[in-house]
This record gives sequence, C-alpha cells and structure tokens, in this order.
Amino acid sequence: MSELTFAAGVWRYVAAAAVVALAVVYALDFTRRRRALERIGHLPTLRRMMPALSEERRTVKAVLRVAGIALVLLALARPQLPGEKKWKKRGIDVAVVMDYSKSMLAKDVPPSRVERMEREVVALLDDERLQNDRVAVVVFAGAAAHFPLTHDHEAAKLLFEGLTPLEMPPGSDLGEALRRARCIVRPDLLDDPSCERVGGRGRGGAPLTGDADEQHDDLPTDQLGVERARAIVVFTDGEDTEGHAREEVARAAELGIDVLFVGVGTPEGEMIPEYDPDSSGPLFRRDVIGWKKTPDGKSFVFTRLEEGALRELAAVAGGDDHYLRLDPKQIHVDAIADRLERLKVGDLDERLVAIPREVYQWLLFPGFVLLWIEAVMTDRRRRRRK
Repeated sequence: MSELTFAAGVWRYVAAAAVVALAVVYALDFTRRRRALERIGHLPTLRRMMPALSEERRTVKAVLRVAGIALVLLALARPQLPGEKKWKKRGIDVAVVMDYSKSMLAKDVPPSRVERMEREVVALLDDERLQNDRVAVVVFAGAAAHFPLTHDHEAAKLLFEGLTPLEMPPGSDLGEALRRARCIVRPDLLDDPSCERVGGRGRGGAPLTGDADEQHDDLPTDQLGVERARAIVVFTDGEDTEGHAREEVARAAELGIDVLFVGVGTPEGEMIPEYDPDSSGPLFRRDVIGWKKTPDGKSFVFTRLEEGALRELAAVAGGDDHYLRLDPKQIHVDAIADRLERLKVGDLDERLVAIPREVYQWLLFPGFVLLWIEAVMTDRRRRRRK
C-alpha cells in the first residue's frame, strides 16, 4: 500500500477534519448527557431505573457514523494504485510541401494563390482523419525550410504562420523541396549523401518547440521500417525554375513514398502583383503598387497553373490519381484526406504508459455499509419478554 496515491488529495484533509470535528461533537454530547443525569440523581441508580438505555450502543453508533463518513470522504479523494497499459498510436508520416514562390501572389484563385493554399493546409492539418498522423511542413521558393515530423499539428503551422512569398528568396526550386520532404519522412536514410543538411530542425527553418524536435530525433530507427506508409502532399502552381523535380519524384516512388500533387491556380492565369516594400503584415493589408514586369520592362509577367507539368510528375509518382486541382471556390480537403487514409497504416509509436487504477470502491462500499448499520441500529437494549 506504499504505492497508494490520491488523485484529489484535498479530500484526505477534509476526511481528517471531519473525524476530529465529529469526535469533538460526540465527546461534548456524551459529557452534556452525563452531567444532566448527574444533576437529576445518583448516576448508577438512574441507569438501573432505565435499563433500556444503553450508553455502549450510543458509543458504537457514534463510532460507526464517524468511520462511515471518513471512508466516504476518503473515497472522494480517489485513491489509486499504479498500473501499466500498452499504448500504441497508429498513423502515417506526411510531409506537406507549400509553394511560396512569387507566382503564388497571383489572385486567379481568390483571395490569392498563397492565401488559398494556406487555408487548405490548415483545414487538412485540422482534419480528424489525420489526427493520428505525424506531419512535417516544407516551405520553398528559391530555397527551402522545414519543420520536422510531429504529432503536434498546431506546432507545425508555426512554420508558415505570417509567412509570405515576399520574405522568400526568388525562384521556385520544387526539386529541393521534394528532396527535403523525402529525407524527412524517411529519417532512416539521413546517412544518404542526398539527405545532407536535412536534420531535425532543418537548415534555415523556423524556430521549433522542444516537443516537436524530440518526437523526430528520439524515435528509434528500428521503428521506422518500410512497413509504415509515408506520403508527400505538394501544394504548388507547378512552376519549377531548377528543373530536377522529376528525378526527385522518381526517387521518392522507389522508396515507397506516395507523392500527391495539388495544383493551385487556374490554366487561364493572372498577372503577379507587386507590393509596397515599406508595407508589412498580411498580404490583404499591404498596398499593391503595380504588376511584375519582364526584365526588359516591356511586358507584364503572366503566371498560369502548369497543369501539364504537374500531371507529368503525377504520372511518375504513380498515375493520374496522384494529381488534383484545388477547388477555387471552397475549402475541400476530403479528396486529399481520403487519399491519405487509403494508404497502409502502420504503428507510429509504441510505449508502456503508467495508467493509475482507481480503488475508491474499496473505501466507498465499506463506508456505505457502516452508515447503513448505524442507521438501522437503535441505542436501546431489547427487553426480554417473560
């Protein structure tokens, strides 16, 4: 019983105080009764004249009542004994890749491509079908930064919270983003030369919480076998200035990583707005001062959803079902979540967790029994009939 603990320990003090208070009350009551009888006459003589009254029974009733109340109050303190239970969390590893190149400022998908993409990613991370999945986030333009795998989806959102394409380097290196995502969801391959500089925190990444870092770095490699499903979901308009995304998709497919592309934008396209460099805050609060022009300054830059290029990448990843276009009118993550849910589900983590075992019934039932006995018990002796 040395391991006995109380979940609501304050009730222990309430029980102790109740015992002391009741003991004092009964002691004063017995003293008052004895003194009242002594004022009437000789106490032994009075007791012989009233044989039905039993001081012993009154004492027993008082003890039963105090003990019963004490046990009930102790039961309210929720006594517990330690126990062990195997806990297993099931799910998949998902890397969400987000395009923050300047072309994502276009407003052919209202309010803009980048803002529409962020809303879709937030809805995806909040979807209950992904709650048991570990999620990593990769943002890219001319360079990439990432947040490691974590069960804490709210923490993963910190990487792109308040981020705009205006803070990212120019260009659109989709291949580099896919390389990082591949190395993140397969940390057992971090010794691969192609995964250089891809660790728990990520080069140039946003500040991380300790919890997220631990969940990535401390996971034993023997739990990262190929039996668990992994996926990469890429939100992009398809522009790739470096041109090595195809080989990264092929490499991911060879490793058993399911790559899904989500096209953001419209085939008709839109011009790219330019914002006042002195303004700050969210995009909708910044002042548009014009439209981006070509280097010679003679024409405006027009950006379109590169749907053909994305379909080619989807074919390398596994087929046409690896591509879908973002609905420009409403948040709709069902198609993405359903696709991820169809993947093979493995064990993300397994551990022994101490689960306290409630034993309040050991005190509550005896307490009620004592109170019931006290209630049916009389303080008078039974007189035998002749």
